[in-house]
Amino acid sequence: MHGRTRDYAVLIALCAVLTLPNLGAPSLWDVDEGVNAEAAREMRDNDSWLIPTFNYKLRTAKPVLLYWLQRASYAAFGVSEWSARLPSALMVCGAVLLLYELTRRMFDRTTGLLAGVVLASAIEVCMLAHAATPDATLLFFTVLTFYAFWRGHEDSANKWWRWTAAACALAMLTKGPVGVALPGLVIILYFAWNRELTRLLDRRILSAGLVFLLIAGPWYGLVTAETRGEWARQFFANENFGRFSSPMDNHSGPFFYHAAALLVLFAPWSAFLLAALWYGWRGAQRPAGEADAVPRAERLLLCWFGAYLVFFSVAATKLPNYMLPAYPALAVLSARFLMRWRAGEVRVPQWVMQVGVGAIALTGLAFAIGLVIVSGTGGLLPETARTFPGAERVAVLGLVPLVCALVLWRALRAGDRGRFVRAQAAGAVAFTALLAALGSGPFDARKAAKELVRASGVSAPERDIRLAHADWFQPSIVFYARREVAEVFGPDAVAEFLAVPTPGYLFVPANTWAQLEPRVKVPVRVAARHYDFYRNKEILVVTNDGAPVAAR
Repeated sequence: MHGRTRDYAVLIALCAVLTLPNLGAPSLWDVDEGVNAEAAREMRDNDSWLIPTFNYKLRTAKPVLLYWLQRASYAAFGVSEWSARLPSALMVCGAVLLLYELTRRMFDRTTGLLAGVVLASAIEVCMLAHAATPDATLLFFTVLTFYAFWRGHEDSANKWWRWTAAACALAMLTKGPVGVALPGLVIILYFAWNRELTRLLDRRILSAGLVFLLIAGPWYGLVTAETRGEWARQFFANENFGRFSSPMDNHSGPFFYHAAALLVLFAPWSAFLLAALWYGWRGAQRPAGEADAVPRAERLLLCWFGAYLVFFSVAATKLPNYMLPAYPALAVLSARFLMRWRAGEVRVPQWVMQVGVGAIALTGLAFAIGLVIVSGTGGLLPETARTFPGAERVAVLGLVPLVCALVLWRALRAGDRGRFVRAQAAGAVAFTALLAALGSGPFDARKAAKELVRASGVSAPERDIRLAHADWFQPSIVFYARREVAEVFGPDAVAEFLAVPTPGYLFVPANTWAQLEPRVKVPVRVAARHYDFYRNKEILVVTNDGAPVAAR
């Protein structure tokens, strides 16, 4: 089998193992999954490719490309959690293959193969491959952007403009201005480092701008016109500038938030992350000539990572997934470091690798202890804390990094660097794949939305009923119920909602209902109840449908 074909087969199989098991088993995670899956469903039901809605109201948080992909998945496989998440799994696989090609051009085939393994098996990448969110799609188009740039500008060429602009336009349709602004910043920094800023003074910028507008412009223009500017005002002012300038939805954090999060979310490869960055920086300092493009590649990777890290560290709103587009650069730097160390091209102090092995062991230990604690076993948490019974059974997966660390230590002692790298790759894949396949069960059991809809029977399409929520709401209710869920405020509004003869179903926390119930003057019953870990409360579905008079 041809080398590239064999590598593709390995990477595709790897992505399948990491993403497809358990893809549709957990119910939707709120808030983002619920909103995105339902917005795509509503566009499909409304036969619209233009205006996104959620709960039958205009949705302005994200552009449209993810909804198009989910709508296509719904058409092919039906509406479900699996089909809502499938585009993300496919996009991660595409990103892994593109990163292999990019790294192969920058360095060599084996580094490209390892870089693909690193990216696919990083915990956050695998998590977001299982999520009905635009993050994986943005990841794909970000890698495509830098692949187009690197391939087009090699050997001092200037043929990168149009293809790079096309990839940025698709990223713009995925998540907005960050899809073009941050890659643009990376390219500027890269040329500045190489003292080649004059390469940006090229008439091709006009044709690149035209390509960008032809791809991204039509939808932005049409949705703005159809909503009389409302979508554009909300999206650019609130969802972009507003998120950057002030914390939104209480998602704030210190300046070092993303740097600290990388140590957890890039695991198990974060054990070697600092060393990879350090030796990448040292390699980037070497003079780059026409016969040696390696320093230039390392400069691009460092600019790629650094621009995203600084930008999102400065931004007021902070969420872990914001840094996902920088993970490919970290994957390549990590693979490059390990392959150079294996070949003896860099002299790395023994303690550096020993610390890395210790970090792998610590990852397994912290994972196991953390799951035992959150399971509530042993009474280590207060009674009011959120607990996830059954999580202690998943804690056994912490043995995978511990066993891996033992194998790594023995390989290090024996001086077998090849076995060290192979063991780290195998251990990372095994841990992340098992975590993705088995880790969500105890947490999914503590989510309320899907079970409340099922138990109350409100998803039956033939029924003429009304739904509302008071003091509690998860977007996935709308997805599972397949109908609008209104919001009611205060005791009088709740009483009025339940007094209407048409059957009404109210989603409300149990403690809130205890306060509201005395104001309700019609017979009601509790149609369903379930604990919700988001609010750490029991949630009820209260209805006037079929309630006996004696109930009051």
